[in-house]
Amino acid sequence: MRHNILLYSIVLFIVGTLCSCSNNKFQADIELKGLGNQRVRIVYCGADGNIVDTWQLAEKDHLLIKGSCASPSMMYIYNSMSVSIMRLVVSGGDKIKVTGKLINSYDLKVEGSDILVKWNNFIVQHKAAYQVKNPQMLNPEIEKFVKSNPRSVVSTLLVLFDYSPSDDTKIDKLLEMIDDVAKPNSLLESYNAMKSRIIKPSTEIGTLNLFELISQDFESTSFKGGKPSVLFFWDKLMENNERKTVIEELKMLDQEKVKIVDINIDADSTSWNSTVSGDSTSWKHYWVPGSMMNSEVIRLQIVSTPTIIVTDSLGKQLYRGNDGTKARQIIESL
Repeated sequence: MRHNILLYSIVLFIVGTLCSCSNNKFQADIELKGLGNQRVRIVYCGADGNIVDTWQLAEKDHLLIKGSCASPSMMYIYNSMSVSIMRLVVSGGDKIKVTGKLINSYDLKVEGSDILVKWNNFIVQHKAAYQVKNPQMLNPEIEKFVKSNPRSVVSTLLVLFDYSPSDDTKIDKLLEMIDDVAKPNSLLESYNAMKSRIIKPSTEIGTLNLFELISQDFESTSFKGGKPSVLFFWDKLMENNERKTVIEELKMLDQEKVKIVDINIDADSTSWNSTVSGDSTSWKHYWVPGSMMNSEVIRLQIVSTPTIIVTDSLGKQLYRGNDGTKARQIIESL
């Protein structure tokens, strides 16, 4: 009898251990147009509470990530040049599917995780505010969501990762409104562990070494000294009407008083020449081979198109967003 009880206890222990390990496992199947073939860096909090920081090969726009994680945990995915291309929240048992475009992380389709789906729905609904990185637009929406959803983990995600008040004490006050059940320790710990690893976009532009259309060669161009600048980053995935709208707004500016450049960030230059030839513009056109090879461009963290950056004569950023009209108005107000 004792032997049977002992054997039964051992079996229960083994089954419990196996179930525990299984419950920690997750899978993220990611299909992003423009991802291509490259090594990507993946960072998340493992099942043991330690940070997993690993590299994996993406092939033909596809990336399949399998692992064991703390539940839930934040996951950051960076491209081969350490530009953040995606952030997810993962939990043990998740089988996540993500589809979309590499250059537009605010308009993805996700499946397989209730928390991730709800967070992504909020981001897509407010993608205009995310794209222009405007706290004045986004913060009130986050505050409204938290007040209406105090028992949702999504409220915690929004406060920790998307809320940017001028006074950090507002973060604590908003977190206090969220029920403890919606603030799992693993999520808070993964936030603290990875906070220092998050790379923020540079807000100052000095000199960029870019491939110029007319000379068909690399050219060093400076954005410091003399006059303010407008940099328009675009790719072929943009709608034609959207691109033309930005071009027409920039044409209204006096090029004697402002430096204007447009920078194509496609992985190849197949349609670059034919596209810009129809613009009837006199400013310089540049291309970044390999999408983001230049070290300073990497620091700018261009994650969506259109991205328009306005700088003063010292290269300091005055505006970053997707609104050509607003960019023009800021220049005209200087």
